[in-house]
Amino acid sequence: MGWGKRFIGRLFAAEIERQVGERLPAAVGQELSMIGWRKLTGAPTRELPMMDQNRAIEVAYWLWKTNPLAKWIIEVTTAFVAAKGMPVSCRNLEVGQVLRDFWDDPVNRLDIHWENFVRELGIYGEQCWPAFVAEQTGRVRLAYVDPAWIQEVFADPENVKIKIGLTVGSPDGGGHPKRYRIVLNEENQRFLSPAAEALRETFGDGECFFFTVNALTNEMRGTSDLFTVADHLDHYEQFIFDHGEKWARFNAFFWDVTVQGADKKNLEAERAAYTPPRSGSAFIHNEKVKAQAVSPDMKPDDSQSAGRILRNHVLGASGLPEHWYGGGGDINRATAAEMDGPAKKIIANRQEKIKNMLEMIFDYVLWHAADSRYLNVPDDELYAYEVQTPEVDEKDVAKLSTMLQQVSAALTAAETQGWIDKAEAAKAFAYFLAFIGYEYDPEATDLAPEYADYRGKGRSDRDNGDNDGLGQR
Repeated sequence: MGWGKRFIGRLFAAEIERQVGERLPAAVGQELSMIGWRKLTGAPTRELPMMDQNRAIEVAYWLWKTNPLAKWIIEVTTAFVAAKGMPVSCRNLEVGQVLRDFWDDPVNRLDIHWENFVRELGIYGEQCWPAFVAEQTGRVRLAYVDPAWIQEVFADPENVKIKIGLTVGSPDGGGHPKRYRIVLNEENQRFLSPAAEALRETFGDGECFFFTVNALTNEMRGTSDLFTVADHLDHYEQFIFDHGEKWARFNAFFWDVTVQGADKKNLEAERAAYTPPRSGSAFIHNEKVKAQAVSPDMKPDDSQSAGRILRNHVLGASGLPEHWYGGGGDINRATAAEMDGPAKKIIANRQEKIKNMLEMIFDYVLWHAADSRYLNVPDDELYAYEVQTPEVDEKDVAKLSTMLQQVSAALTAAETQGWIDKAEAAKAFAYFLAFIGYEYDPEATDLAPEYADYRGKGRSDRDNGDNDGLGQR
């Protein structure tokens, strides 16, 4: 090393060390706003940087509001998941009336808002509904909290699976945040650790329902259905705009007018006097003037294939086949039926999530109605209701009818040979009959009198054998 380099090193070493110390935290920070563009594997920690929750909510809302493909992904899921009307049937008329009053309550108006709640669960990835209970009647009313106002969600310190409370700020950021206890069923409340019970007591501003999707067990917040494809949705939309502008150039043309032997002065005079001919008009000229329409040859690429790749990447990540979005192409009926499988499974999973949410809310409503003595019904009928979800696909009645004929013949032969008895054959036939949407209970008929003590059991009775089911007791 020369004396010049040693002199510069001694002179600027302290300054270089200071600047590196200031910039290093920003280079390895966990917020995207601090990271800038760098390699995904460039972080020295095991944790990957994630988008801020409020920013993710804003991006998801903006995509749903402005991006046609993003809006369609949310809407098609909502259409299959959100049932029309009150999606519950009850054995007891009084229980049904309590749930109907809750559903049609002038504040709740779930007949109007439920579809929006399901839609926003997919957009934001979470929903928070504070619950207010009338002391005399036990009537339950639900409010709504903008997911962007949620500040922090708290779990049992010894069991992250159970979320016990959350804090909600105000839109302007002023005042003290409200602390809501998350509604838990009786089993979860009994299972809380002592630390969780002490922490839960600090949430004194009321109770709320809090539901999330696209979240792991140890994640406190939910994630939008559009989060993983947000950049690709934006890219696809930009591709469509660019493609439209490009085709506008392809359709453009201009008039090429040639005047033989004209100098600059004559050309300027011709240009000033020239008027492009309109459709059906005549262009009269001598042999020295020639005019022709010229279209640009820009050698367009195969944009259809590129657009299909981008679109299928987004749809595939969402579990939706391309022919659902109007891109049938060379897909036939048999291929389409096979491609529908993953989409139906994903939609069925979301339906089950929504069904569990409704069961938890309905159990909460019924428990408070019974606790206030507003509802007096036998214990085995209090939670005897069933939540329905829309059919994901239409049934092929012709194929199902053929299947039933074959099953009926097989069961008759099995009963004749003594392989099964009449009661078991009836149960097997009822199982296959349910595929066409007809619920038939052989245990409620004279074919199987030995099952008489199980007749008419409700959901909680069948699942648990008692009334300590989903709801708060």
